[in-house]
Amino acid sequence: MNDTETTKNDGEMPIYDAVKNLSMEDLEQTVRKNAGDRDFPLNDEHLEVIYSLVEHYKRDCATRDCLAAHEHMRFLEEAFEPKGGGKYLYMLFDALADTRGVLMPIHELAGLPPLHLETDKGFGTAY
Repeated sequence: MNDTETTKNDGEMPIYDAVKNLSMEDLEQTVRKNAGDRDFPLNDEHLEVIYSLVEHYKRDCATRDCLAAHEHMRFLEEAFEPKGGGKYLYMLFDALADTRGVLMPIHELAGLPPLHLETDKGFGTAY
């Protein structure tokens, strides 16, 4: 049995369910509140990345589980390649305390459920 089978209940799409009816206004309000609570210096660049990821989830996670973090990280790296890709993303989100990587702080700020497969246990990588 693989990790996906152990973390997803039948018929459950946790990421999609969290974003399917989420308006950009509600998302921004949540992000701003959570950033303030964590003393995180939020700016328009952060919001652009968060909006992009949520739209990706709405579009691509409606029909599949989307639990594997590497797919979403790859999406963000490609979407923000003109600005530096992964380096740019890590520069933006590395300052959020008690989180690692890029996806974990985005999920914390946006109030999204955690990705169950956000750590590659074989390499210890956090996305």
